[in-house]
Amino acid sequence: MQIQTCGQLDSKDLVQLCDFMRENISSLSLTPWTTAILGLLTGLAITWVTVLGNRRAQRTERRNTAQLRALIAVQDVALELRSKWTAHLDHLQSGSGGPDPFPALAQAALQGEFRTAASRIDNNELREEYARWETYAELFFNNSGRQQGYEEQKLWDTVLERSGKNIRWIDA
Repeated sequence: MQIQTCGQLDSKDLVQLCDFMRENISSLSLTPWTTAILGLLTGLAITWVTVLGNRRAQRTERRNTAQLRALIAVQDVALELRSKWTAHLDHLQSGSGGPDPFPALAQAALQGEFRTAASRIDNNELREEYARWETYAELFFNNSGRQQGYEEQKLWDTVLERSGKNIRWIDA
């Protein structure tokens, strides 16, 4: 079967139909290229959005992991500091002349470690709570006489509760 050109057809309607089909058929020759380019652009856009989302998720995961470690570290150092201060206060109150279980140099070193750990916490309010506890506890456990044990305990409970809440929030 041989395809005739549109000019050789008998009917005006058939000529119009033929012209219409020829235009559409010639436009179809561009469609594979257009489709390929659109597919490529769509694929690139999806890849770009996916990569950005993955990077954001990885950055968030790294930040959360760092914060979790910082919170646990500050709790651990604060607990060690409080335990040693308690032994130091017991030593001061007992009046025994033996060696101090927590001399000033060791206190300064552990407080430096505590402050370093606390500085890694992103939550400003929690960092300030730890600083308030440390300031009050240092005076209380060094027997300054102006601080009260129940107040130190209240501050201690507050920082532990807020740290725990932050840890639970990150782990959720």
